Amino acid sequence: MANKTTLSEQIYDELYHDITDQRLVCGQKLTLKMLKDRFNVSHTPIREALTRLSENGLVTYYSNCGVTVTEFTDSDIRQIFQFIGELDALAVRFCKNAFTHAPLIFELRKILENGNELLQKGDIAEWKEYSEKFHTAFYHHAQNDYLNEAAKRLRAKVEVLSCMYYQKPNVEKINEGHTAIYECVKAEEFDKAAELMRTHLQNDMVFALNAYKEYQEKRGR
Repeated sequence: MANKTTLSEQIYDELYHDITDQRLVCGQKLTLKMLKDRFNVSHTPIREALTRLSENGLVTYYSNCGVTVTEFTDSDIRQIFQFIGELDALAVRFCKNAFTHAPLIFELRKILENGNELLQKGDIAEWKEYSEKFHTAFYHHAQNDYLNEAAKRLRAKVEVLSCMYYQKPNVEKINEGHTAIYECVKAEEFDKAAELMRTHLQNDMVFALNAYKEYQEKRGR
């Protein structure tokens, strides 16, 4: 079934990662012609992929003019991190009600161990994946589809911004935050872990505001 549905998924995945890793930068225009030449396919699967990216808030879609990779204002960044902080904290609290916390604790420990190994090697690009897994683990164990869906679109935007501030000094502080949250979960202090998660995302917001300001200055915005 190598048809337009499969093709659309492939194009979506490639563009998604290009945007969240900022190979396609905020404000960059993407025309249908450019994407058609790149993927060597018809307009239909490209439009389907762009529609999904638009739904995730990663591109702004203009009829007959292609799309632009989403840009942010300071207000956007503050609201994104405020909201994702509340959702992440809620996911932590939902995990409190599980019959057993052992699977969550085991998964978080493995994520931190793998992430720490990558940090010791200086591999921040790969560590980024484990940083994201740390947050999404709580949604998986919270087992609430509505909560997960509410966070999904915001998480894509957070990925774009985090790419800009994942630098060594920031990453070390982020990793320390993850470790502190894990220690609370291990001690079954879920309310304290939720508060730490909220503070953790507030700190990320500051990183994001500063990084995006530098990004705009470099582009002469």
